[in-house]
Amino acid sequence: MGKFRIMGLVALCLLLVLPAGVSAIAVSGSKYMDSIKPGGTDTHTMTVSVGSGEDPTDILVEVYGFGQNMDQSYSALPQVNDVSPYSARSFITLDNSSVHLQPGVAQSIHAKISVPANAGPGGRYALIYIHALPGKGQSFTTAVLVPVLITIAGTTPTMTGSITDLSVGEVTVGQPITITTTLKNTGNYHYYHTVNAVTVKDANGNIVGNFSTQPSIYAIIPGNTVQYTATPSLQNLPAGTYTVDSKVLLESGTALDDKTTTFLVKTNYIPPVTESNITLTPGSAGTLTSPDGLISVSFPQGAVLGDAVVILKPYAKDKLQAAPAPAKLGATCFEITGLSGLLSKDATVQVTYSPDDLAAAGGDTTQLKLSYYDAARNAWVILPTQVDTGSRKLTTTTNHLSVWAVMVSSSTTAGSPSGAPTKASLPAVLGIIAIAVTAMIAGSPVRQRE
Repeated sequence: MGKFRIMGLVALCLLLVLPAGVSAIAVSGSKYMDSIKPGGTDTHTMTVSVGSGEDPTDILVEVYGFGQNMDQSYSALPQVNDVSPYSARSFITLDNSSVHLQPGVAQSIHAKISVPANAGPGGRYALIYIHALPGKGQSFTTAVLVPVLITIAGTTPTMTGSITDLSVGEVTVGQPITITTTLKNTGNYHYYHTVNAVTVKDANGNIVGNFSTQPSIYAIIPGNTVQYTATPSLQNLPAGTYTVDSKVLLESGTALDDKTTTFLVKTNYIPPVTESNITLTPGSAGTLTSPDGLISVSFPQGAVLGDAVVILKPYAKDKLQAAPAPAKLGATCFEITGLSGLLSKDATVQVTYSPDDLAAAGGDTTQLKLSYYDAARNAWVILPTQVDTGSRKLTTTTNHLSVWAVMVSSSTTAGSPSGAPTKASLPAVLGIIAIAVTAMIAGSPVRQRE
């Protein structure tokens, strides 16, 4: 059956942006959360519909176990995989498991919830999965997961958790340091709005960074294990050993658990570029510089034909396209955006290479090149680059704003002539326009009902 994720604090349902001619289910009553005493019953009503401009749609309604993914989103568990002692799947019966919907006409589905007399303490959980069957000419449908969160009345909920793992990702100059906390709900009851608070200290106990995640929009279900990812704001870190403290807190501020670990910074760490921007005009020159001063882009007068806001921002290394063999990527990467085409005059790009860039080149500075990714050609363009070993500066010129990276290569590759597009550029631009127009015509609004 696979996993079906849900998003949203109130509706908690999976909604897809779909092209015209595809069934889009709207559901009210998209969550049940109430108390039922042992031996008691309750009924939850859900109303389903499709829009007046859509085709008649057949809806299936099924009850599943309440699973949870590591990213905290929910997943529907079939009976064979629903082995949790906190399952309420068997408590729920539906008055109708299939519905034929006419456009614009809502229908109700009733779920009867019967709690056994010998139900234990805490909470019990299930998911009601509502989805449309593809109709004529339809290949996609929307699906909605309705969480059922039952409190067993008259019993004492136990809200506990255990941090089973705390790990620090690779420490790379120019890249964020990712800290992952893994938590298991060891109690018998769910908790909402948990927060992961992370503190980083140096060898002398001084705080060098901290971070708190936003309150979770998901309930953490008993028996499940989830993760929190933190990227604390860190400045330059000298080489040495650092300590990470991670706490997962309930909405009340009570700590579920606290764990510490250490990580090693082998060479001086420099944090990633933060976003900066400049407004260019045709009649003036300008220089766009990263807040840390490690990257600069100097635009001459006449580089643009109209006013433009150009942005310099970080780019995740793990999202870079692979380097062309035998070249390889260094550690530094960033993105320059703000223009849909090429510059009228070349800009000068200057980057301070990092120790990790130099290590990737085996210490040979002549191998360090600046490069940009040409999306129209699906290829990296490795540019002729001047290297100043005294200031550790790499300098090149370009008329192309794109994703940039330090590349380790003994040669360069051919790019566009300065100030002029390649023959492939115009069709590529027209293709992008066509895609955008198609998306605007075919797109339909996301709909959500509570």
